[in-house]
Order: sequence, then structure tokens, then C-alpha cells
Amino acid sequence: MISFEFWIILAIIAIILEILSLSFFLISIGMGFIAAGILNYYNYNSIEQITIFAIVTIICILLSRPLANKLTKNKSNRKSNTQRLINKKGIVIKTITPNKSGLIKVYGETWKAISDEEINTDEEVIIKKISGVKLIVEKKIK
Repeated sequence: MISFEFWIILAIIAIILEILSLSFFLISIGMGFIAAGILNYYNYNSIEQITIFAIVTIICILLSRPLANKLTKNKSNRKSNTQRLINKKGIVIKTITPNKSGLIKVYGETWKAISDEEINTDEEVIIKKISGVKLIVEKKIK
């Protein structure tokens, strides 16, 4: 016969491993172990304990998967902070030439910038793309 302590020790191990992995899978197994341990405490037989363990585990997995997917969902459709700079205005603080990068100031931050045309200091530019840590800009048409 499986002992009450056996189920509870397994539950504790599963919960500790869940804390380390954050998979929402081991917590479901831990809940199944706790349910089986409760049945053991009230002297249900081993077959009933194992059956309840399986049922509770499956129910917890089915209920926790949508939550886990929502919490770990890749939010790739959100723009990164740098991507939010596209189509924004900046001011040239060091001349940009087709062969040499310059510097622009955008929202108080200084960025390296490149362009296909020469853009002089104090001219406004529009950020068109981002390439690594450089902004690709064009002169703002007035």
C-alpha cells in the first residue's frame, strides 16, 4: 500500500521542481499527488488513489495550459523600443555623409546615423530603418 507520506513527499518534490522550471506542468502533477495523498489519509485503496492522481493531474494540465501559453506567449508583434523610432524625427548633431556615419539626437538620446545623402548639422531627419545600432535616415522634406 502506498503511504500518505509518499504522496506528500512526491508533491513537495514536484512543486519545488516547478518553482525551478516554471513550466506549469509539474505543479499539475504535484496537485495530483496531493489529491492522492488526501485519499490515502482517509484510507482509500491504492487503485482509487492512483485513479484520482491521474484524473486530477489531467484536469490541472488542461486548465493550466491556456494560462501557461498566455504567460509565456511570444509577443513578437510588439515593437521593440528601437523599432518605435521608425518614422520619427531627429536632429543631426554631427554631419552625415554617404561614406561616413554621423550622429543624430532623438528623444534626448544620441544615435549613430547613416544616409545616402549628405545631411548637415542642425537639419531635421526622418528615421527610415534600423540596421544594428545605426539609424538609417533621410532629410526631412519641409
